[in-house]
Parts: sequence; structure tokens; C-alpha cells
Amino acid sequence: MISAFETSVRLHPQKTCFLYVNEAGEEEAYSYREVRMISAALARILRRRGVRQGDCVSVDLANTPAFAFLLLAAAYGGFVLVALNHRLTASEKLSRVMEIDRRHGLRVAATVDDSTVTDLINSAMAHLSGDDVPAVVLDRPSRSVVKTRIERSRKERARTLFGGRIAAMEARPRSTRANVRAATGQGLQRRRDETARQDAVEGVIHFAEHAASVFDRSSRALVMFTSGTTGHPKAVALTWENIIDAALVSNRVLNKQGEGLWQAALPLYHIGGFQVVVRSILNGSPFALYHSFDAKQLIAHGKRIGATHVSVVDKMLQDLLACGSRETLARYECMLLGGGPLNPSTLARACASGARVYASYGMTETSSQIACALVTPSFQGGLHLLEGYEAQIVDPDAQGVGRLAVKGPGIFNGYLNARAAFTVDGFFLTGDSAALLGGRLYVKERTEDMFVSGGENVYPAEICQRLLQIPSVSDAYVFGAHDARWGRRPIAFVERDRRVATAAGAQASGQQALPPTNHLVKLGIEEQLQARLSKLYQPKHVFVVDQFPRSGIGKVNRGLLQESYQQRIQVEKVMLYRISMPFKKPFHTPKETLRHREVIIVEVTDYAGRTGLGECSTFTTDWYLPEILDDDERVLRERLAPVVLETPMLHPADAEGVFASYPELEDFPFARAAIEQALWDLYGKIVQKPLWQLIGGEAQGLTKPPTPAQLPADQTAPETILAPAGVVLGVGPVGETVALARQCVEAGYSRLKLKVVPGSAFACASAVREAFPQIMLSVDANQSFTFRSMDELVGLDSLRLSWIEEPLALDDPSAPPSTDIFARLSKLQSAMKTPICVDESIEYPRDLARALRYPNLTCFAVKLSKFGGVEPTIEFMRLAKARGMKVWMSGMYETGIGRRFSAAFESVAAVSMPGDVGATSRYFATDITNPPYETVQGSIPLNTAGHPYGIGCELDRQALQSVLISRTAIG
Repeated sequence: MISAFETSVRLHPQKTCFLYVNEAGEEEAYSYREVRMISAALARILRRRGVRQGDCVSVDLANTPAFAFLLLAAAYGGFVLVALNHRLTASEKLSRVMEIDRRHGLRVAATVDDSTVTDLINSAMAHLSGDDVPAVVLDRPSRSVVKTRIERSRKERARTLFGGRIAAMEARPRSTRANVRAATGQGLQRRRDETARQDAVEGVIHFAEHAASVFDRSSRALVMFTSGTTGHPKAVALTWENIIDAALVSNRVLNKQGEGLWQAALPLYHIGGFQVVVRSILNGSPFALYHSFDAKQLIAHGKRIGATHVSVVDKMLQDLLACGSRETLARYECMLLGGGPLNPSTLARACASGARVYASYGMTETSSQIACALVTPSFQGGLHLLEGYEAQIVDPDAQGVGRLAVKGPGIFNGYLNARAAFTVDGFFLTGDSAALLGGRLYVKERTEDMFVSGGENVYPAEICQRLLQIPSVSDAYVFGAHDARWGRRPIAFVERDRRVATAAGAQASGQQALPPTNHLVKLGIEEQLQARLSKLYQPKHVFVVDQFPRSGIGKVNRGLLQESYQQRIQVEKVMLYRISMPFKKPFHTPKETLRHREVIIVEVTDYAGRTGLGECSTFTTDWYLPEILDDDERVLRERLAPVVLETPMLHPADAEGVFASYPELEDFPFARAAIEQALWDLYGKIVQKPLWQLIGGEAQGLTKPPTPAQLPADQTAPETILAPAGVVLGVGPVGETVALARQCVEAGYSRLKLKVVPGSAFACASAVREAFPQIMLSVDANQSFTFRSMDELVGLDSLRLSWIEEPLALDDPSAPPSTDIFARLSKLQSAMKTPICVDESIEYPRDLARALRYPNLTCFAVKLSKFGGVEPTIEFMRLAKARGMKVWMSGMYETGIGRRFSAAFESVAAVSMPGDVGATSRYFATDITNPPYETVQGSIPLNTAGHPYGIGCELDRQALQSVLISRTAIG
């Protein structure tokens, strides 16, 4: 390869070797001469830093010019590149390097990553400019000092880098013209500088020429790890002979010598991206290197520079087809498609657009492609083996499908960290199943993907093929999962095609007007599969997602999909417990006096026996909202529980889309929230995380670590956080209200909320403010003020209240005519400096959009049950944070179950003030949760010892029994 590159340098040194397009879309060109000098200088610098011939240099970089230089530097310097996936975590990268370092005879002598690459390139430039060697500096003609030029000022270093780049671009052997003797000290210094630079340039030139003459094609060139999407990443060692011969064979099919221009958008740490560079060098043609893949940018830039070739995976090709015109796509002589199974839907789109797509088969172990074919309308998947490659089918079945074994110039000799399978006659067993028919290779799937179900072989690839024929499917992945009856059953993951305007399931369910939720798409897919697949091949579960997890080159991360299935929510039983808890003493609100609190506790149990809890906290009458408990109990029993039992989910957030698929559930947000809460609690136990972490909460800046004085040592845990709590005081006489307020302040509560009514509101609020001038104080009127009592309401503006919650009556005959409560609240807010807080004016989640039309309404009480659950509340929190709104968690006199959900949201950044999440013991003598929901110095400890996951509690069965009205089991 170095000989071919040196030939290009000699023939056209000033021509462009490659173009680099950075993240901002800015382009920079590098000539052959420049690339040669920088690459050879890098090899010399690494030699000086202790990298010996045969040593390994790990490279952890995105697509950059430095990566391309290092590729050539490895050939010049005789060292081995260890290409690391730049997207991996630091620990994942370290484990791979350590695996290499532990191998006998291999030494990772240097690492080039984002923290070291700049210094390395700077050193190479300094070397080319002659500024990395000691030189005499003449301060005055009469005396001199010695200093190292690399230690000069920043401005001088900038000149050094510029000089190094110029030296690389203009590098040529020294002229035979005689040196002219300098007459002055300054002239002598300049002459010495020029001599040093020329010596450095000639040294690099001679080094490059010598390296080319002794280049060993049989030496190890590259260690690259398999993607690990199907298991443990394997370290593939490739020689220069593997890489070069594979590239030459590919060029004979796809390129014309000295012509064309490849676009390198695949990562260079992937064999497909690496080989684009090698093919271009061997072909004597330029290439364009892109920091990252952007379909629109790639198409536009390719058109401008006359690109003829591009290497892609399926997802990249889909994006290119979506944004490229027929004329633009037709400019490409070759769009080389690899990296995974062929997607018939994508190939059909490519044919329809006139794109010249070459389907290919290859892997890291084969130095990229070993077979390819131009995709035409008659293409059936058969590929032609490239020159020099042989294939065998081991243990074929009746249809000729068996294990694929290959031999040829690009095939590696084995893994560094695992055992590779070879036949006795030297064929590498690829791990794929395939057939050879009519001289063509038909690759089916990974051998290990096939599984036995009920004694019959099941091939997931065949199910994927059927799925990909459905218009709403963009991509599919199928695998076999354990099944108690059949041994294994197919599980299908589908990536939804967003170009399809309507959900396939809408027609299936007879609901034409429904939004195209993933759940409806799933229903449509399942119906279509009934006619397309035999019963044996019918997937046990179909999961529709917006986007598959993918590796750096766009390959589906199968391991993550399988992991998400293992962490699925699959409910097998739903229990509804209707309970009635008496208040310790009647609780007075502006609208109602509460003596008992009836709620429904929802308990879900999954296939593994794990449970999750939720709470339906509507009231038994419509004094607060139209939704009432009897209706919710019916909806939970007849609609929501059956849907949850028949719909496995990957994440509790999926429940929102499932419920949205049924319009009749829209008016029952409390019922939806109750069962959705139980799914979140269950999921926390499945993935072993507390709820506050699942919803994106942050402990830092919110919580104080529990101390023995605050919380018993046997109750502390790493997951424990303390959520600041506020407290609500009912309507009462002034003296009694102040006394209760004092008790709460002494208990450590940081916010007080007073229930107030016209006539006594100002007196109560002013008395509490006078007693506690620094406390965070708010009032809640529960829509009790009319136009006639407006003076008292306006008077509250002088008390430095945090907010006034829902002051205006809905049916106020004395108010000016208005059909919109939010318009009236907005008008009141314009006349007052105290924030007006919106709560029960929002009767249903859809009312929120009306409230948000008024920009001056910026304070909201959040009841996650009224919003429809955890996920809708998370979405609202994101909106609130973006708008700078004031939000806090409000309460509904719930049990410790509902309270824990609200308290968990205290950890979310958008929540700016303590909520109504105080201890349940203030209202009720009985707490049905274990541990009880109590405060510690005015804060709520969540996820104490023994209850680290989910909401951090379980049912106290004995306490539950004492307040139980009815029990209903579904499933």
C-alpha cells in the first residue's frame, strides 16, 4: 500500500489526496505530498516516544484527518493500529485495550485520543518545521544562548504549526544550489533556521522512502473489534496483506484505476470505513472524509465535488433516499450497502429512485466485503463472490441452507481474545447460514439466530422478511425467547416507518380518526402477520418503537433490544382495592367537608411475581372534578386492566400511547394514572432503580443526606433522598389556624398552604404571616371568590404570598360575562403582583392547552393523576422548564402510595417549591404502606433501606384489610 501511495505522491504531489468536512460543514483539502509528510512525521514522532516496530497504538478518535494520517503512519512505522469505537464508554474502551495488552507478544505502547491527538499533531508539525531540535538563538551578535524552539511562546508555536503545514505542502529534496554565506548575525540565524527545516523535511522524506522499500505486507496492520451487538466483542487481527488484497479485489469490481471519488461517512474504526480509505489510496483516487454522517450534507457536498462512490449501511441508505432527488442519486456509480441483513423495503425504494446500489456481504473478519451484486428490480438476494474467494455450505438442510464457510485473501487468521472456527481445509465458519444456488451466494441469517420451537426449526430472518413487506415497518429484528410450553417463541421488534401517514392499526380497530400511536401500528402488524405467517412463525409479542438502538455505523444493537425484552413489563394480574380511611377530624375546604377518604389502590403483578402499586384518588362525588371514583372503578375493571394484561410494554412511558389509542379513556385521567403509576413502580423493581431516578430527578442540590439524628441507621440506603415537603391547613378559626401553623413550622415544614374562604381569608393569612414572617406561605380558595368579594382577594396581595391558588368561582353570576375561566384568571393576574396559581380549572389534560394560551399564567399546581400519569407529568415538566414557569406538586389527601409519586417529582429540576407532600399521619390514623409515609424534619425520606426501588414501599396487608371496602381481581 505504501508503494502505491508513494507512487501517487511522485506522480501528482499537489493533487488532493482527501477532503475533510468537519462538524460545522467546513471543508479542508490535503494534498498527497502533505499527507505523506505529516503521516511519516507522525510515525517518526511515535518512534521517538517509544513505539517499536510491531507495537500497538490504540486510536480512539472520530473521523478526523489525524485518523487518516495514523492509518498511513502505521504502514510507515511498522506498528499496529488498535481501532476503538469512539462511541463506547471509557470503561468499555479500557477493557478492550487491556485484552490486547494481555496477549503474549503484543504491547500497547501509545494511545491517541481526543486528549492527546492535538499534542501529537503539533509535535509532527514542529518536526517538519525543524522546531523540535535545539538551535542557537542570537540575542545579540556578541552572545548566544541555546534554547529549544518547541518551548517558544504561543505566538511562535502558531508560526511553527503554520510552518510545519507549509513544509509538508512544499516538501522536496534540497536544491544543489550553493548556500550563500550570511554577513550578519540575524542573517545567519535565518540561514540556520532554513537549514534545520530542510534537514527535517529531508529526514522525513528519506524515512518515508526507506519505509516503502522495507514495507512488509505480511505484518499485522490492524486490530478491530467486532460490534458486540450479538455477544462479547472479539478482537480481529488483520494483516496488511488481508487489507490490501481485499481492497484490490473490491476495486476491480467497483472502481476504475485513477478515477472516481469515494465519500467516507462510515466511522474509520469500522472496517467498512477503514477500507474506503485503503481502496482510494490503492486506486490512486481522492476521497472525502466526513466527521459524521448527515444525509443532506452528504448529498449536497457529493454533488458539488462530483462524488461517485459511497459506502453505507441500511439506515444511512434510507436517509439518503429520503432526501436525495432521483437526479442526485443517479450521479453515484456505486452506493455500497453492507453492515447487516438486506432490507427489501429499502432495496425497493432504491430501485424506484434509480440509485445504483450494490448489496454486499462481509465482516470485520473478512476485511470487509467478499461478495456483492448490483440491485435491480429482479434482484432476489443472490451475490457474486469476488475474485479469489471460495465458499462452502457446511451441513446443508434439504433446501441447501447451512453454515457458511469462506476462504480468500481478506480472511483473517483468528481472534486475539477468542477461538475462531475453521474447517479442516482452512475455511472460516462465519456464523451465518447461507445457500449457494446457481453460482450465487444467498446469505440468510446468523446461525445462532435459528431456534427450535415445538420441535420445529424457526428462522427469524423469514419473519423479518414478512415484517419488512408491511408499509408501516422501516426495520425489524426477531429473536427466539424462552417459552414454558414451546421451548422458544419468536419475539419481534419493529422500527416504525414515520413516512406512513396513518397507522395500520387504525383500520384494524375500526377507529379511523385515532392518532397513529405505536400501539395501533402494532395491532395492524399483528393482523397482517396472521395472513402472512404460519402459526409456528407468529411472534409471541410484537414491540413497535420509534427508533432502534444502533451502533456507531447504524447497525441495530441486537443486544440492547434483547435486554429491553428481558426488562419488559408483562402484567399477569391486576388487583383493585377500594378502601375508606376516616380523617382524624373533619377537614374543611371552601367547597366540601371531608370525613372519609375513599380511594382505589391498584396492584399489578408480572410474570416473575414482582408487584407495582398505584392509586386512584378521585372523590366519590363531583365537588372537585367531574371524574368520580365509581366511574374510575368501572373503567379500571372493564377497560384499563384488560388492555394492560394483553399488552406487554418495554417501558412504563409506553402506557400513555397505549391508552391514547382508545378515545373512550380520554375523560378518565385519574383511572389511567392509577394503573400507569403501578407500571412505573413495577418497572423500577425490574430495572432496580428508584422512581426519582427513572423520571430524571437529581439528588444534588435537593437533598441532605440522612443523619442518625434524622433517620434511624437501619433505614438509610444509597438511594434514599429527602424531598422537601409543604403542608395544607384546612379552613378554620384564626387562632386555631395559627396554632396549627406553629406545629407545622416546628415540625420542619418549609411551606404552609392555607385553605381560605371569603370573609376570613385575609384575617387568617395575615395572622399566619405576622406569626411567621419568613415562611413560604400560599393560600388555596378552591374557586370560592366571587366578583363581590374581590376587594378581600386583592387585599391578599400585600401579604407576600408565594401564590394564590384558584381564587375565582366558576359559576359567579356577579362576574362580567365570560366563557373562559382562564381569561378571567389572566385578567386578575394582570391586576395583582402575587402569582395566580391554576389547579382545578384544568378538569382534563386537554384543558392545559387553553391555560397555556395566556402567557401571564405561569404558576401551576401539578397533580400527576389529573394530568393522566407520570409520563404526561414529565412532558409538562419539560415544557414548564423551557418556559420558566413556577410549578409545584399538589396533593389530593392520598395514601402513602400517591404521596410517594408526588414526592419523587420534588427531585425534578422544573419543580421549584416544596409541594403538598406532607405526612399522611396529619390526616389519617391508618397508613396502608410499609414503611409508613412520614416526614423527617419537614422532608420526606424516599427509598429507605429495604425498599430501594420503585416508589419505595409495599402494602401493609393488615392495615389494608382494616380499611378495605372491596377487592377485585382481574387476570
